[in-house]
Amino acid sequence: MAYLKRLAMPKTWPLARKGSKFIVRPLPGRRLQNSLPIAFIIKYLGFAETTKEAKFILDSGRVKVNNKVIKEKAFPVGLFDVISFPTIKKNFRLLFKNKKLFLHEINESEAKLKPAKVIKKTILKGNKIQINLDDGTNTLSKIDCRTGDTLVMDLEKNKFLPIKLEKNSLAYLLGGKYLGKLIRILDIKEKEAICELDSKKIDVQKRYIFVIGKEKPIISLPEENK
Repeated sequence: MAYLKRLAMPKTWPLARKGSKFIVRPLPGRRLQNSLPIAFIIKYLGFAETTKEAKFILDSGRVKVNNKVIKEKAFPVGLFDVISFPTIKKNFRLLFKNKKLFLHEINESEAKLKPAKVIKKTILKGNKIQINLDDGTNTLSKIDCRTGDTLVMDLEKNKFLPIKLEKNSLAYLLGGKYLGKLIRILDIKEKEAICELDSKKIDVQKRYIFVIGKEKPIISLPEENK
């Protein structure tokens, strides 16, 4: 298991710079600035005081990420992932709040939903279509979607709902000056989009746009992000 120097951790991590010299580094698979190790999350939520206690909770099978039991303490929980504690009926989604990663509590119904951004589509042998998502997963599907769209997965039924990257859609910003803010897309260009935030027009790089709804977001957000 790898460790990360506390002073070298991403600025998005909700942890003071002063403290123990090393912290657990998440396993590869998600962007470091957009993910946290599951053991850290258990401690951050107050369910354990030490990594050893967090590991005991994980070993007992009482923690799920995206509806799958996780026991590896360095497992990387990424942006929009759902962390569930079934025995106490608590669910959280990893989002941004004030430009820091934040565990946003959600209800049982919303905990079934996991959005991911389409980053690539590939035609495989047999005319099968593979859709690659920004969370490192992929699926074989004939869903009508394009790069930049969002697929919302029902974690219980293993079904997908597409949300198009198009004018008037609502989006969550993954980077830049307005990280974590909810915006409405007014116009889309080749590499940028003109969006509305707090009744003001702003230019946003398309790579930062994560579509999450049309009339209203398909997931709940912290009040500060709206």
